[in-house]
Amino acid sequence: MRQVGHEESRKISYFQVDVNRLMTPAALFSDLQEAAINHSDFLGYSVEYLTEKQTGWAVINWHLEVDRMPKLGETITVQTWCEKCRRMQAIRCFHVLDEKKEIIIKGISRWIYMDLEKRKPGNIPDEMVQKYHSGQESSIPGEKFLMPKEAKEEDAVSRSLEITRRDTDSNGHANNVKYLEWAMDDVPDEIYDNMQLKDVRIVYRKECLRGDQVIMKTYFNTTENGKEILTFLKDKEQTVLAEVATLWQ
Repeated sequence: MRQVGHEESRKISYFQVDVNRLMTPAALFSDLQEAAINHSDFLGYSVEYLTEKQTGWAVINWHLEVDRMPKLGETITVQTWCEKCRRMQAIRCFHVLDEKKEIIIKGISRWIYMDLEKRKPGNIPDEMVQKYHSGQESSIPGEKFLMPKEAKEEDAVSRSLEITRRDTDSNGHANNVKYLEWAMDDVPDEIYDNMQLKDVRIVYRKECLRGDQVIMKTYFNTTENGKEILTFLKDKEQTVLAEVATLWQ
């Protein structure tokens, strides 16, 4: 098996699956994020270290290509590595392997190195660049992190929510997994229960803090590739905070 930056295995638990006994998208993203954190910890950049330096990583893009979701009781292996790491950004890749060591999910993400005191991007230290950068090929070659355009306002299904304590992480903002969790709540049962998730794209444009009000607008499209669901999360001024696009077959 090809050497990667970091690799870890885990068994899918009861609390990570849905009514179909398949791993939920939010649980999958949590596992990928955990693997990324563990990789950073292994390299000497733990959450405690970054917090002391008042720095941290903020993800701005996700793209996952899904062959199938892991099942209850299945042991998966998560591989992660940094394809690129320079200036203020890092490209982190993922593979999820099944028990036969076959790739069932490919993922790629883009992260910004943050100065948490100023709440602004900062330059990645040279030493960190050298440790993170792997020079390995991308999990999804040619990825441009493109998102579908928003449709007409009158076609949207809308609802609102408030960011609570349980939604926030150590950086003080709503954790990136929460956006996907909220978007999944708006997927109709007939799609979620009877179709397979094949593609997930997320872009984060502005952070949410505890107490913020979020307005969600969801659009449903039928394409030649399946059912496409687009969710736009906005603040009360209608500024887009994040976008989530999923494809179901």
